[in-house]
Amino acid sequence: MVRLMHSIVPAVGAVGALAIAFAVPPILNAVVPQRETDIAAGTLIALTATGIGAVHGGTDPANGVTFQVPEPMRRVATGDESIVVLRSTDGAQRLSVSVSDGITDFATAAPRLLLPLRAAGVTVRYDGGQVAAGEFQGLSCVLPDSAGGVCAVAQSGDVAVMITATGTTAQDGNSLIAAVLSSAKAVES
Repeated sequence: MVRLMHSIVPAVGAVGALAIAFAVPPILNAVVPQRETDIAAGTLIALTATGIGAVHGGTDPANGVTFQVPEPMRRVATGDESIVVLRSTDGAQRLSVSVSDGITDFATAAPRLLLPLRAAGVTVRYDGGQVAAGEFQGLSCVLPDSAGGVCAVAQSGDVAVMITATGTTAQDGNSLIAAVLSSAKAVES
């Protein structure tokens, strides 16, 4: 039962965080002008995780992730330290990375990490593929109603990342995901 709670709580945190990432920006765009910052390729971005491990209840001190921006992009303000949303400079692609901590049973937590997308009305499903790059391994997924929509949920230790890419082609999106995972490191925030 304790193990189940350790996999449910981070997933619930991820659900809330990603729901915010996908539901709040459209509302804010209607009310507040969008704030974006240009980010150079190779810039290191650090995210602080949500979830039970973020309060250091476990033995793994990692409670965040760092990664390098794969190409020149614009960072869209989210107001959440566990999520980053990036757009290509021409606006053709969108990349979102979120992090959760305290994942003790990845097989149970992985499907729950997709719940925020579903709660936001996004169609998403695992495609049976695997991802493995750098420190992270996990599952690939698709966003069939989005142009070039692909995603991945991957884990390193007790830290999980969810990455979505939309825009041009699935191949371009998978390249962005692979680049993020290749440079990603689970870190203590």
